[in-house]
Amino acid sequence: MSTPLPAMPEEVAAAFADFPDQVAERLAAVRALAFAVAAEIPEGGGLREYLAWGEPSLRPVRERVGTAIRLGTTRDGTPAVFVHCGTPLIAESRATTSHLSYEGNRAVLIPDDGPLPEAELRSLIERTFTLHLRQH
Repeated sequence: MSTPLPAMPEEVAAAFADFPDQVAERLAAVRALAFAVAAEIPEGGGLREYLAWGEPSLRPVRERVGTAIRLGTTRDGTPAVFVHCGTPLIAESRATTSHLSYEGNRAVLIPDDGPLPEAELRSLIERTFTLHLRQH
């Protein structure tokens, strides 16, 4: 049995409401995946959900465990999972999942249709939420 998702903070819900329906659905699926992954990382202490650059963002509650993912769209409206561009996260993802599309060293693009690349996104999210633990 899966754990129910927490309610979105009001400002995050408003940001989701601004996305086109199909984009909001894809990003909501990534949000659910992020909470599932975070539940498997007790060192993180759960997730803090907030807006960064006006877009929904999630990061471990505890400091110095990991960094944030941001759920948004590229300039052309493609749904994407953004990570801090100064980290090796996208390079690591490219090395293991070259079949995905990327935007520079900052985002994994989410296909508009078809199944969500859940295993690949799960790996990226887990590596993001444990970045600092892995660097020590």
